[in-house]
Amino acid sequence: MRRYACKFLIAAFVVGLSAGGVARAGGDDGKCTIATKGETPTAKACTQGGRAAAKKLMKKMVEDAKKKKEKFTCDGCHKDLDNYELTKNANDDYKKLEAVTGIK
Repeated sequence: MRRYACKFLIAAFVVGLSAGGVARAGGDDGKCTIATKGETPTAKACTQGGRAAAKKLMKKMVEDAKKKKEKFTCDGCHKDLDNYELTKNANDDYKKLEAVTGIK
């Protein structure tokens, strides 16, 4: 009986850690909170595939810019990578990123 109780507690602990890790990582339910309207590529990605699609697109844009010797980083535009809150310069930098990559 003790053996099963121990296994149950270990399993509960592991499940608790996994759930806690997701919560600490922003509790992302997949919904966009920043680019929710408009015609930007990111807004379109959010509409079609949620936060995961927007993140994938943004990473591609940053990668494409790096290939052209331009430097953009996630934390250059986002104050917090858990909730993706934008910096003051984010909108201007996004326009520059669009221009560099040609993705519009």
